[in-house]
Amino acid sequence: MAVNLSEPSGRAPSRRSFLWGAASCLALAGCADVAYESPKASVADRFDGAAPARGDEAQARNWWLAFRDDELNRLVAAGQARNLDVQQALAAIEEARAAADATGAADLPQVSGSAAATRGDQQGTGTRGTTSAGLGVSWLLDIFGANRNSRKAAAARLDAAYLSADVARLMMESAIAQAYVALRYHQESIALTKRSITSRKRSLELTKAQVEAGDASRLDQIQAEQLVAEGEAQLPAFETGFDQALAQLATLTAERSATLRPRLQRGAAQPKPRFKASVGVPAQVVAARPDVRMAERAYAAAAFEVGVAKAAFYPSVSLSGSITPTDIRHGGSISYWAVGPQIDLPIFTGGANRANLKGAEARAVQAKLAWEAAVLTAIEEIESGLAAYNRDGRAIAAQSRLVSTSAEAVDLSRANFSYGEGSFMSVLDAERSYLTAQEGLAAAERQRASDFITLSVAAAGSTR
Repeated sequence: MAVNLSEPSGRAPSRRSFLWGAASCLALAGCADVAYESPKASVADRFDGAAPARGDEAQARNWWLAFRDDELNRLVAAGQARNLDVQQALAAIEEARAAADATGAADLPQVSGSAAATRGDQQGTGTRGTTSAGLGVSWLLDIFGANRNSRKAAAARLDAAYLSADVARLMMESAIAQAYVALRYHQESIALTKRSITSRKRSLELTKAQVEAGDASRLDQIQAEQLVAEGEAQLPAFETGFDQALAQLATLTAERSATLRPRLQRGAAQPKPRFKASVGVPAQVVAARPDVRMAERAYAAAAFEVGVAKAAFYPSVSLSGSITPTDIRHGGSISYWAVGPQIDLPIFTGGANRANLKGAEARAVQAKLAWEAAVLTAIEEIESGLAAYNRDGRAIAAQSRLVSTSAEAVDLSRANFSYGEGSFMSVLDAERSYLTAQEGLAAAERQRASDFITLSVAAAGSTR
């Protein structure tokens, strides 16, 4: 409902009535303002696991440099420049910035203009020309904080958009590193299997010679051929894994697989982190995680929206004015003008306003719970990552010992069989055990690299 404060006689409102209205409005000012404070995470003094203090911030941020792998560095750089998920997140920042600019413009006076010209004989008295131009100005006074809260909510959403881009970058970097680790693992498994096949073929030739000399049976030769066939049957699965990892890297870096394949097929050692994962103090790590900060900014935006909903219960006051001079050729000129304040009273919208307020409060509660869930998820991911990474070293040491003893077993069993001592079954078992041990070591190296990536991402705080 709109109430015009201009008096019916056309005179300006009296000073007393205008001051009374202004005083009444100012008395209610600030009723809808939100006193927001960022929530604090209640976490333990240390993580459940050995956690060295966070070192160089650049090292923590660019954690993939720990592998000292030039090819991985190039892939991550390509993803940072061209990854489509990151590009979408950056576009969302522009959208949020535009929304914040539009909200800020609501506090500025709105100026509009118009112009018109006509010429004709409307009354049969001859041709006459008319020209007119108009200028209108309106200004909504933010007495009860609706615009202030809207600006704060828009600013919080803009912060969340920036943090969303940080999350997208972090997930992209993690996905590239994990895919690269998988690719090198499958590449290593292919090389191990091919070397094993070569070794098994030597055993097959030895067996054939023994059969011709009468020192081995036809069954020994068939078993040797079976061992070669087993190795050859394992190759396609590893080759498929390599191709799948290559395709994933091509997608993540927005490059063609045909461009990446020649580079990556040249082969390289499996990625190994060259320095320990750095975690740090729980409260600082959780507070620095971009996903936790993004959840907090979403909560702040929801809290300020509650203030916007509360402001709808109070009158809105605006000042407006307009002037329209009209020139009537051969008939003089007329000027129209009007100026004065206007109050909109929400008399018949109480039910809708109450429903909007309840909805805003419910959304704020959901946002607060989402922030709490983000904190718990952060702690779980870091502690799980620590538990896994701290055990990877023991697994690799055990697998390395197993590879060493298995290699010795192959040499001894093959030598004994060539001298006519022992059965060919011992050679077969030694060959299988040796390949299994090598593949186990490759898998352990892959797991350590993967756990390092997981822990580094879980503890990474972006300062971009």
